[in-house]
Amino acid sequence: MPLVHGAATGPGEPGKRCAAPAVAEWRAARGLSVPVREANRWGHFGVPSGVSDCQPGHDAGPAAAGGPAASVPARRVSLVKRGPTPEEPGPSPAPFAEAPFEGWLVRAVRMPVRIVTLVLIVPVRLLWDALTACGRALRRVLWVPFARASQWVWRRVLAPVLHALLVWPWLALWTYVLAPAGRGLLWLARTAGAGTARAGRGLWAGLTWLGRHLVVAPLSLLYRHVLAPLGRGALALAAAVGAGLAWLGRAVGVGLVWLGRTVIGVPLGFLHRWVLKPVGLAVLAVMAAAGAGLAWLWRYLVVAPRGLLHRYVLSPVWRGVLAGVRGAGAGLAWLWRYLVVVPCGFVLRRLLRPTGRAVAVVAREIADAVAHAWRVAGYVSRTVFRAVGRVLRFLFVDPVVWLWRHVVRPVGRGLRDAVWRPAVQAVREAGRGVRAALASARASVRQTRAELRRALFGGPPVGKPGSEPVPEPASGPAPHRRALPERGRVPWDAGSPHNSATQPDAFGAKRDDADFRTL
Repeated sequence: MPLVHGAATGPGEPGKRCAAPAVAEWRAARGLSVPVREANRWGHFGVPSGVSDCQPGHDAGPAAAGGPAASVPARRVSLVKRGPTPEEPGPSPAPFAEAPFEGWLVRAVRMPVRIVTLVLIVPVRLLWDALTACGRALRRVLWVPFARASQWVWRRVLAPVLHALLVWPWLALWTYVLAPAGRGLLWLARTAGAGTARAGRGLWAGLTWLGRHLVVAPLSLLYRHVLAPLGRGALALAAAVGAGLAWLGRAVGVGLVWLGRTVIGVPLGFLHRWVLKPVGLAVLAVMAAAGAGLAWLWRYLVVAPRGLLHRYVLSPVWRGVLAGVRGAGAGLAWLWRYLVVVPCGFVLRRLLRPTGRAVAVVAREIADAVAHAWRVAGYVSRTVFRAVGRVLRFLFVDPVVWLWRHVVRPVGRGLRDAVWRPAVQAVREAGRGVRAALASARASVRQTRAELRRALFGGPPVGKPGSEPVPEPASGPAPHRRALPERGRVPWDAGSPHNSATQPDAFGAKRDDADFRTL
């Protein structure tokens, strides 16, 4: 009974173990993974030689079964996937990319060149970074303010002046002189053209009427009653005369034809048949005989000697010349090859090509070294300038900032609160008092003038503007201005766009007031 996938075939059901090595071998042949447990159980992808998995007693191992398999040692299991054997075809692995081999010249040149280029490039990079920083500082300090000032001068001074000197006069001339004059001339031309057109149409109508009644009508009458009858009569007379002349011409032609045939044709035919034709035939025979003689003479006196000359003289001489030229060409070619081409090829192969390769290697290494040194010099330059910046900040910036925060700003705020703001407030109060006094004086003078005018000329009626007295301005500060609280702080709800009920933002608590400079 055959074994079918582990079917029971006897005691202990060895069929289940009979199919496992076949499955493992099938997986290994196709490059598939085999479970480690099955590999450890059945050896290296199969059953040891000399042992049949389908025999009874296989459960006890090769030693218990007895036979030659007891001396076969168990092989270790490899967890690495086994590649295809030469007997088992399988997919060939993709070749990995190897790094290009570098010769001794590249390795000998690389480090010295990189060291030398680093030593040479570091000062250049430091100078370049310093010049870049200076350029940026000059751009930020000089060029940008100069550009902005130049733009402001151009927009505020030069452009208006140039517009006023160069553009505005021509614009004004066009707007106020040329354009109105052109419009006036255009209107005048249109008016004159319309009048001329009307006059021309009237004149043409009058001339047409005169021509129709004074020229066309008389001429039509003359043609219809005088010229047309005369023309018809003249045509009839000409037709009659033409018919008579045609009959006379036909009669004269018939007589002339009879005379020519009888008087001229018969003698000429006799002359051609018995005189001219025999003479022509004799001349043709003589000419044919002369042509045959000349052809024989040309053949045997010119053509035959020329052929002999070409065959036995010119052709051998030409072949000798060609052979000499070919030999000279072969010799020159041999000399060119062994005196020019071979030495040049030797120099190219043995000298120029190796030298070019060495120069290319050196140039490539120098370029790589320069790029590498430039990058390294950039890191060095950044480190150096950062260190210098930190030293300058520690020596100059931090003391100045500390002096500003702890000395200048407190002193300035104290002077502002103790001296500047009281002085400004006093000056403002004095200004308000002076303005109030001047306003009161102006109101008094205005009221006095009104009283004098009313006393001299009479006052305006009641209800008209100017009849009510002008109220005097109240002394003191302006009603829309009020004194600020202490230290000039304005609350958030006192004319501020913010509201005290707003929530604090994400950066910190909201302040209750803000500083506003009073004007």
